[in-house]
Amino acid sequence: MEYEKLCELLAQTLDVAETEIRLERSFVADYGADSLVMLQVLMAVEATFGIIIPEEEAFSWETVGDLWEFLHSKKLFGNEE
Repeated sequence: MEYEKLCELLAQTLDVAETEIRLERSFVADYGADSLVMLQVLMAVEATFGIIIPEEEAFSWETVGDLWEFLHSKKLFGNEE
């Protein structure tokens, strides 16, 4: 359920189909995200999951999986996919 919410959020922010969101895909190489887009991802994640994330954290996420692991490390939800 939370993974689906993340996929929906990323699809809207990255302007791609939800079915194109995959854990192994790169924000830059696969979705063409630049620093502005990554800040938009950061703000969308903060708003959706009700957390505050340091800006530099967003620039450490190379893949969707990196973001997913970050969210798990904050213990926001269980081990679902």
